[in-house]
Amino acid sequence: MNEEQNNEKKIINDCIIYVKKYFDLHDLTVIEINELIKIILNKNVSPLEDLDENGKLDIFIKNELKYDFIKKFESLKCILVEIKECTKNLKKQKKLIEDIKMNKSSIKSPILFSLNRFLSKAFKYFKQDYKLKQRLHQSFIHVDSTCENEVNRLQLMWKETPFLYLILEKYNVNKLITECKQYVCAK
Repeated sequence: MNEEQNNEKKIINDCIIYVKKYFDLHDLTVIEINELIKIILNKNVSPLEDLDENGKLDIFIKNELKYDFIKKFESLKCILVEIKECTKNLKKQKKLIEDIKMNKSSIKSPILFSLNRFLSKAFKYFKQDYKLKQRLHQSFIHVDSTCENEVNRLQLMWKETPFLYLILEKYNVNKLITECKQYVCAK
């Protein structure tokens, strides 16, 4: 196997890794964002108010909710840093594929060509998805938990913008990943 083919396989393998990692990180952000919304909604609920006359239990519960909120908020922040890094790596891979395309008059590998088309068209959705998550993350600090409209607006913004769903459906990512794996594993 020549060096050129090994280089193509490495690029394809790296692309698979970063795309899969992005989707895994997306799943983690879904969990964290849903947890943050749940905590915001539960901030003002005091179901045990009648049981504790001094309000100590209520204060304890609210402090626990604040601690959980901060923990989830910081966790989401770390995940967003990883997503940003993953997006940068995808951009580098896209550039490498474009460089190969420029240096040669055409890409020899059909898988590399498919990957080039996928990254060229789907990269904007990855960026939009990241920006949405970043905006949501910043918005959680300023949300008034007593105002249901604000919380509902965040939930709506989160649920109604499925950028990654568009990528999965429109570009048949699972099929592309399978084809890439087969190409990389082939001799």
